[in-house]
Parts: sequence; structure tokens; C-alpha cells
Amino acid sequence: MLIGGHMKRYVNPIAVCLWLVLVGIASAFHKPTYAQDPVPPADTEELRAQYEQWRQDFKTWGRWGTGDSKGASNLITPEKVASATALVEHGIVVSLAPPVPQVVAADVNENGLFRRTTNRIHDGGTTDTYSVSYHGLTVAHMDAFCHFFENGEMYNGVPVEGNLNPEEGCKQGSIMSFRDGIATRAVLYDIAQLKGVDWVEPGTPITRADLEAWEEMSGVRAGPGDVVLLYVGRWKQREAEGAWRDQVSGFYADTLPWVHERMPAFLGHDFNIDWNPRPGWEGMRNPIHIALLNWMGVGIVECLDLEEAVATARELNRYEFMITFAPLPVEGGTGSPLNPLAIF
Repeated sequence: MLIGGHMKRYVNPIAVCLWLVLVGIASAFHKPTYAQDPVPPADTEELRAQYEQWRQDFKTWGRWGTGDSKGASNLITPEKVASATALVEHGIVVSLAPPVPQVVAADVNENGLFRRTTNRIHDGGTTDTYSVSYHGLTVAHMDAFCHFFENGEMYNGVPVEGNLNPEEGCKQGSIMSFRDGIATRAVLYDIAQLKGVDWVEPGTPITRADLEAWEEMSGVRAGPGDVVLLYVGRWKQREAEGAWRDQVSGFYADTLPWVHERMPAFLGHDFNIDWNPRPGWEGMRNPIHIALLNWMGVGIVECLDLEEAVATARELNRYEFMITFAPLPVEGGTGSPLNPLAIF
């Protein structure tokens, strides 16, 4: 029978069912997709020019002495630690670290796997060996100042030549500067709640206006010696839609004057702190990493799992709390895996 000049096609119901099953499977493994050619924000050219000036204006080299390797963490004074302990009201302790990755995924390459090898098992017990390349997109970690450098210099003008080699690692600016640990005030910036979404879409720049809007909404603001925790819902989205890489909702370049003014000890994030992709910033590697680790002496803690902390903060309506973490004391290390603790 012809309909509209075409022969009517009868659809096999079994084929339809199979197609629906395949669509369901594809949906279950959906990965976020984004425009191939994102448009540079309107202020990109202006910010690029300002960024070059900020290299000089925002440097803290020499502020805490010519041999200093702690940077803004010097602002975590004994008085600052004592005031942070006063924030503990409920005795609720929450880990800010996701389980370490042991399976390759879009955001976990082969080198980024946390390899746990169980050694010989005998009647009395066993041991195991850990191995991981933790710098990446999945393991909660902190960066040492010798992790990023430019023009042959690390933070505070320490020359790379003579201070960094494959055998000894970093002689200055290593993770050993933080071996005594960090205990201070954390301020949570819940950008997902600010925008009224479950998660902020990857690739979205988090601007100074966003940070200040959240401060107005929450009634808290970061200050000297604090740890800023930026929440975009990375892990919630990953659980719902699967792993991805290369698109990060992170700090936009216009937040650098805000960091300079507030001078926190660390910036933290549930992904990489640099927004990505960065249209209009081609040829510029990790502008936020460079500014913090090389000019300002502000530390970085990344890939934190903030989901439970955010749920607790929302329930208590408290977006400031005590935070504590310490690196592994690895001589020469460029950073360390972490299991930070939020204490409400």
C-alpha cells in the first residue's frame, strides 16, 4: 500500500526493543559534550594585558624573607589556628578526599592509577605496596611551590638550576615546607547552590562576581590564612554522567586580584583549579596555577570530594569550619596525596 507516494514500511517490534536497549546503554555511559570552538569572554584581551602586569604587582617574593618556602601559609599563625578550633561546634568530621583511582577512566590515565599491590600472604598477615603519580585530575593532593616555575625561577626567586634534579627532587620549595601540617579556617564557596543547579557545567569560568555573590548570599568571606574551597559539583556530575576531562569549571583569571586582596593560604577545588578550555588564552599554561604557585605563594589543594561537606554545610547553614591536612614528608617532593578533614 502506498501512502503519500511512498511504500509503507512495517517496523519489526524486536528491532525497536533492541534499539531502545542500545539507547539506554548509551545514555548510561553519556559523557558531557561541549562546543568545539567556545567564544572568548568579552574581557579576554583586557585580562591578558592585566595578567602580564599582575606578574609584578601580585608577587610576594621576599615578603616573609628571602629563604621562605611557605608563602601565604605564614599567615596561619598560632592565633589563626586557635580561632579555627573555635569553629568546631558539632564535632562532625568529614573527609574531603575521594577514593583513590584504581581503574582507568577518562580523567584517570594509566600513570594516574593508584597501584596497591598486596605482597606475600602468610599465616601471620600480609603487607602491601602503594605507588601513584598523584598530580592529575582524580587524586586529592596538594602542590608544592616547585611543581610550577617559569623563566627558570620558582616561588621567591629560587633558581631551578641547582635546586631541582631527578635524583634529589626539589632542594628548596618542596613539600617538606608543609610537613607540620595545616590547621586553619576553611570557607566553602558553594557555586552550584548560588546558581541553583546540581552542578556547574564543565567549562564554565567561575568569576570574581560569582565569588562575591556567594559571599553576599552566605554571609561569609575568605580572609588571610584561610583555605578557600570551591564547589561546582564535579563528583556528583561524574556519578550521574560518567568521567570526563579537558572541560573544567574553575577559577577565571579575574579572580586573581580577589586572591591578592584576600590572601588565603590555599585555594581548593573539587577539580583542577584552572578553568578549561580557555578560549583567547592559547599559549598560556594554567594561568591560575602559575599566579598562585609562582608569584603569590598561595598553595593549591585539588580534586577534593566536597559532596559530604557541602551536604553538611547546607544542613547546618554553616559555610565556615575548621580544616586540617598534612602531606607525606617526602624529601624533594613536588606535592603529596592528601586526606583533608573538615571539622564542623
